[in-house]
Amino acid sequence: MTNNNITSTLTEPKNDNVSIVLSTSSDTISIDTLSLDAQSFKSISSKSPSTINLTFSPTEENSSLSPAKNKKKRNILISIKDKIPNPTDVLRNAKRDIKNFISKDKQRKKENDFLGYYECLNTSELLNPKISLSTARINLHEGESVDEAKRLVITKIKNSPYVENSSIFIIPGKGNHMNSSNNPGILNKSFPDWIKDDSVKHLINGDPVKGDGTYEVFINKIKNNVENLHPNVKDKVLKQWKENAKKDDDIKHKMALAGYYMKGPKENHHEAEIWYKKAEKLGSIEAKLCLGYMHSIGKLSFNPKKAKELFKEVIEKANITDKELARIATRNMALIYHNSHFIKPFEWDNLTKISKLSDLKINKLSKIKLKIAVRWYKKSCDLGDSQSAYNLGLLYESEHGIRKDKSKAELYFKKAVEFDDNNLYAKAKLGRILINKKDTNEKEQGFKMLEETARLGSVMSQTYLGEYYEKEDNYEEAIKFYFKAAKQNRGRYSHIAQYHFKELSKDILESFERDLGYGYIDCVERLRDIN
Repeated sequence: MTNNNITSTLTEPKNDNVSIVLSTSSDTISIDTLSLDAQSFKSISSKSPSTINLTFSPTEENSSLSPAKNKKKRNILISIKDKIPNPTDVLRNAKRDIKNFISKDKQRKKENDFLGYYECLNTSELLNPKISLSTARINLHEGESVDEAKRLVITKIKNSPYVENSSIFIIPGKGNHMNSSNNPGILNKSFPDWIKDDSVKHLINGDPVKGDGTYEVFINKIKNNVENLHPNVKDKVLKQWKENAKKDDDIKHKMALAGYYMKGPKENHHEAEIWYKKAEKLGSIEAKLCLGYMHSIGKLSFNPKKAKELFKEVIEKANITDKELARIATRNMALIYHNSHFIKPFEWDNLTKISKLSDLKINKLSKIKLKIAVRWYKKSCDLGDSQSAYNLGLLYESEHGIRKDKSKAELYFKKAVEFDDNNLYAKAKLGRILINKKDTNEKEQGFKMLEETARLGSVMSQTYLGEYYEKEDNYEEAIKFYFKAAKQNRGRYSHIAQYHFKELSKDILESFERDLGYGYIDCVERLRDIN
């Protein structure tokens, strides 16, 4: 049957498979798994741009089945055939499931994508404390529905780091921006309700800073002395700052004004740019760093190329005079490449770097940028940057990094801890590696790291300790740490802990109830300790 240039054919089951062939004049589709009527099947592939083959068969997990299960498998396949009486229904349902799968898979990838935190530093003596901001960028201009956009934002807030003065700069769009629901600005209007969600409202410090189609959400909001003043007094202070900033050689008031405006809504960002540029002309390296930071996240125009130019200038000048600024700028350079490798694998700069035709693949092209990011991370690491060392550890630890290398991952996590003893993430990662070593001293060192960081509130460490105790069959201790991590409801590790807590607590409570029934009074105290 042909409908809208798409042809479908249903063949009789052969070898317990149901095969459907769809012919279309346009898209090529390749998917690993497909859900149909709550059963898992595979696969969808394309032999040519005009033909799509859909083969439904049980997933690999069920491939080695007993005769009884094989009979059940055949019954499932027969029931599928009964549920698709004509090709039109097959086509309609398959198209729907394919669309849903692609949409959900794309959303999962976006939620798991690296979210780099660009940093700037403004140490004008008039600002107390100094402005040190670490900000990540989320752009919601890829046609997300309201539910998809909300889930993405909530996921990123929950996974935001426990570092002082971090924020997320979110661009939901406004006015003529049309999302998938064809309602202008609906994401922008919906955003204030998202951050009231019970799962994230405890992670947000203060009200978001609203701009023109943007919001900046502070995870740990910085407040300087001007913000804490009464409005009438603040106006007088700002007026005095402006008067002094007009003097040709006064850098500190120019930087203070720029810092104040940079933290405000979008309409103030142009003022920040003006004063930073004036300070830059007077030789301020910090002003260059802050301008690069603003271009990196979109507080000014989103311009990674301009940001890289500014960061390179900071690195060249600060390497001699200010190692801290050089370290931050070098890490920011790495972050630009690390973030962009997800977005534009086919851009011209990547294509010029391939040496053979077999490299013309998305995963290989995207790793070109990742390799450049690694080079910049290593330069920043040489300057003693803990965050760069930690990011390198993650890249070598992951299957999706440059090349998985456990020894290098351990090396860089160690460096991250050496550079900054307060890097709880690096300590948790290193602690987990050491606690699984055979050497007694290393195991003890890893255990101390995990206990220390878990006590300070690290969800990652609490989950790792839960896993360790569960492996050692010490279920009471395991459930204590899983509960601590689970109740924080903060991102991936909380979710892992919630799952383990649910499974373990069910078994333990049943066991304690039996003990109580037998008259073992001490189990009441043990239950109270777990709570």
